[in-house]
Amino acid sequence: MRKSAFYALIDRGTVAGMIRQNPTPCYLYFLKIVEKRFADLKACLPPGFKIHYALKANPNVQLIRTMKALGAGADAASMGEIKSALACGISSASIEFSGPGKTEQEILFAVNQGLGSINAESLVELRKIAVLCKAVARKARVGIRINTGHAVKAGLSMGGETQFGIHERDVREALDYIQQHDCLSFTGIHVHAGSQLLDAEAILANVAHILELALRIDGWGVLAVNKSNFGGGWGVNYFQNQQPLDMARLQSGLQQIFSDGRYHRLLQHADVILEPGRFLAAECGLYAVRVLYAKQGLEKNFIITDGGMHQNYLLAGGMGQVIRRNFEIDSIGSDEGASGSAKKYDIAGCLCTSQDLLALDYAGDREIREGDYILFFNSGAYGLTASPIHFLSHPPPQEIIVGAK
Repeated sequence: MRKSAFYALIDRGTVAGMIRQNPTPCYLYFLKIVEKRFADLKACLPPGFKIHYALKANPNVQLIRTMKALGAGADAASMGEIKSALACGISSASIEFSGPGKTEQEILFAVNQGLGSINAESLVELRKIAVLCKAVARKARVGIRINTGHAVKAGLSMGGETQFGIHERDVREALDYIQQHDCLSFTGIHVHAGSQLLDAEAILANVAHILELALRIDGWGVLAVNKSNFGGGWGVNYFQNQQPLDMARLQSGLQQIFSDGRYHRLLQHADVILEPGRFLAAECGLYAVRVLYAKQGLEKNFIITDGGMHQNYLLAGGMGQVIRRNFEIDSIGSDEGASGSAKKYDIAGCLCTSQDLLALDYAGDREIREGDYILFFNSGAYGLTASPIHFLSHPPPQEIIVGAK
């Protein structure tokens, strides 16, 4: 979300007042924006779609509770995330458990909780689930996460030659195995092909491919595909030269795909699920740091702040970024009368490593001084808990929820 779009929903003066009244570094999460993005998503999807929030994006308890209140289930990738979802009131039937490294303890916990689906990432894992189910005399609902063998052409690929999912060529063997074991109940398929996808056509092509795959598997007559989980991966525009996801094109394209009569029988009694995380949470968050001092180098101006990449690794180019680019940024004066001539700055954190640069050549609209505040937008996903927060043993930042009822 552009800075201007954020301030169209959240008054800048209100934000400035909150920053001046709270200790830094801190994260601020504005639930009004979460609610808007959830409403945007619901309006875009065909009727009947279930939305599961991907906790990996941001497991803050109040955010999870907000998602639950809006009607979301949960996509969990660890026992800790399952416990968080349950503690926030999401029913076990509305939780799906995915991830390539599930331990026996995690699988047993998921089985005993009766989750909506444990999505097997390999034939080895599928066999392990069956062995553990027999040991505790419990039945598990299992899905097959399918690696289609094709990498997405945009965003961060999680398909192709990766550690994720059961390859498409092995799906029939997995279905036969489930059919032969009474302790396993087949839920359907799960495909998560990529992350941070901003190309509507790539998303639509992926949805169509998954439906074709489900139709083919269902047509084998081995086990009915009662669920098609399309994963997540819908992106947000972090940088100034990025175009936002074309929601109007997605809406019309999805409507066209789901009106195809070939899928009618398949979808009539089946669940269709989307698992967004970043799309729902990223734009609600601001990461705020305070300027400790500014200094003049030989060729550059530097700002040293009380935050750093240990609290927001994305800002320093982490989490798979190939090209280093600045997030949307704003500077707030420590008092209302801040002014001075604008300069370009490299914004650094407080860590003793040259990697701790949060922005390069930032050109503000005024001189930045000691005590001022720097705000980084779109920091609501893959922020605090996706960062090396224990590096150099600094205390964690505060997380402030704005709009909690």
